[in-house]
Amino acid sequence: MPRTGSTLIRRILYDVFPELEQPSQHPPLVLDGSGDLIISCRHPLDVFVSITRINGVEGKRISNGTMDHYLPLLESQYRIYFHDLLNFKGYKLKLKYEKFWNNYDYVFDELERFFNNRSTFAIPVKISKKKRSNIKKICGIKNTKKIQNTLDCFDNVDEKTKIHGNHIGTPEPYNYKKILTDTQIKFLKHRLHNAIQEWKEL
Repeated sequence: MPRTGSTLIRRILYDVFPELEQPSQHPPLVLDGSGDLIISCRHPLDVFVSITRINGVEGKRISNGTMDHYLPLLESQYRIYFHDLLNFKGYKLKLKYEKFWNNYDYVFDELERFFNNRSTFAIPVKISKKKRSNIKKICGIKNTKKIQNTLDCFDNVDEKTKIHGNHIGTPEPYNYKKILTDTQIKFLKHRLHNAIQEWKEL
């Protein structure tokens, strides 16, 4: 799903496996139904708040009118997302945003575990301390914001990294608690119940 840290995971994968073809997609996916699928997952209410932000909704609160506009779009995308996952028969690794935010070693450890034990990968994977350190520097927030600041708006994209202008706002987990009212949170948790359940299971 978009706004789940997928750009960061894509950058890490390209730096870990530069020799491999790695299509990166948001739903709907164009897949052959097999192979390995790496998925980033984030609390759906943070996904919702982030989507409204990149579409120009700024400020401390989100109006009910804004919710009514963007929520059906997000629900539709989640339906496609779950349909795609159900039909994918290969190996899947889900990485939780709240665990990899400011902790890239979680990603490295999970990639090693996945590719060494469960995937269709044919060779052992070991990400050295040196490579981990280099990737942390390249993909860190500071360097990412430097790239972001060279772009005027979200529609402008750096082709190498796929970073957009205005890409990063408030990346801290559970930012939705600062933006949404208690009533809005209760309403969104009901509407996005299935997505939240998937997130909880990680």
